[in-house]
Amino acid sequence: MRLNVRLESLSTAAAAISATLALVSVGLSAGAARAEAVADIAVIGRAATTVTVPYVGRTSQAVRLDVRQAAGVVCDGALLNGEIEPLDRQWCRDKTTARTLRTYAKLRNEIIADAAPLRVQMMAAR
Repeated sequence: MRLNVRLESLSTAAAAISATLALVSVGLSAGAARAEAVADIAVIGRAATTVTVPYVGRTSQAVRLDVRQAAGVVCDGALLNGEIEPLDRQWCRDKTTARTLRTYAKLRNEIIADAAPLRVQMMAAR
């Protein structure tokens, strides 16, 4: 954009500068408004890395079996999400199972009858 102004006096010059600045600011705000377009939204699907296992009123063997299966699910999900390497898959399952079963043993020893369900979460990669 080009603006040519002829100045006749000092007061005209001040008015011209004010008008020029006003036009420039309007032009900048209009340009900024045009630049603020709505971006595309990307929805990324991710596999589950958390599973909840109920344990109240169940036998220890049933809970252990469910924890092992849940550990497989969350570690497979972590593998699909690229959070762990393929060679760490079994390590993840073992570590997740052991950690969750320690939590379960602690809860069982504390005899919490109305406790929340046991949560199995994938361990961090090595």
